[in-house]
Amino acid sequence: MRIDQRYNVSETLGSGGMSTVYLAHDEVLGRDVALKVLNRDLTKQEEFVERFRREAQSAAALSHPNIVQVYDRGESEDGDYYIAMEYVPRGTLKDRIQHEGQLGARTVVEVAVQIAEALKEAHEHGVIHRDIKPQNVLVTTSGDVKVADFGIARAASSPTMTRENLALGTAAYMSPEQATGEKVGPTSDLYSLGAVMYEMLTGEPPYKGNEPLSVAMRHVNDPAPSPREKGPEIPEGIDGLVIRLLAKDPKDRLQSAEALIPALRQSLETPANPRKESAGTRPTVVYPESRSERPARRPEKPRRRRTQPRNLVPWLLVVLFVAAVIGGGILVLRVLGAPIP
Repeated sequence: MRIDQRYNVSETLGSGGMSTVYLAHDEVLGRDVALKVLNRDLTKQEEFVERFRREAQSAAALSHPNIVQVYDRGESEDGDYYIAMEYVPRGTLKDRIQHEGQLGARTVVEVAVQIAEALKEAHEHGVIHRDIKPQNVLVTTSGDVKVADFGIARAASSPTMTRENLALGTAAYMSPEQATGEKVGPTSDLYSLGAVMYEMLTGEPPYKGNEPLSVAMRHVNDPAPSPREKGPEIPEGIDGLVIRLLAKDPKDRLQSAEALIPALRQSLETPANPRKESAGTRPTVVYPESRSERPARRPEKPRRRRTQPRNLVPWLLVVLFVAAVIGGGILVLRVLGAPIP
């Protein structure tokens, strides 16, 4: 198959309800691309065509190593709407989780930092992704990740999503405010990232159910689950961070991807060595060699040992004086020939 007299399609990489992604070769620039083509039964529906165009516009406006780059978009003579994107060959983060199961804590943090870096770039340009999930995180040959599919991304100042648009999110990773049709902001993407982290740590999403609506309502009503309930070996720092990201109230989450990045890195640190100082903070541990932290009784003991000998000196002088008087009296008596008592 050849699209727009430029892209030679070689195989199908994946498909969904809205589009199909093909591996294609760009004959003009001589490189492989991921060609996303809107399903033909949707090309007559303006809502989906607009969403497709918006995805290309949103992603093309962002330039970051952790965001899939958009090269081109257009409409072929046959009426096919397409987006030509950077080809990322090793599949998705979802594929990796399904293949490996639970990922190690350090791997989870490394992946989450890169997703947060992508969100930081998007949020700084006023773009909210609205559909962060493992399926939209692609893995490169080096093991790095790139965020893809800005299909329902919108400006942070855009109106609240309608009930029709609500279905475009993914229930397993949807923030409570998105599930109820309320205003969506940067913290909504951070909530979804918390759900992705939970799945990386445990092998499954935080909430499950038979119907998408019931899963979405669990995000609204159920307490945030702890990853350590599934894996006690998970560090407490990461566990607490995921729970905070999954807070129901957006105000209770970290407020920006920029703030999340150092928090992710610090979540691996443990107080195993009490002498270790964390960056930018002073330790509160009492060090034995620190003079200022020694107990008050310690310096008093030497002083008592030094003062005790000095207190005996007057008594020794009295004893020596009395002995001298007695000795002198005896000597006088002997000289005078008097009897010594």
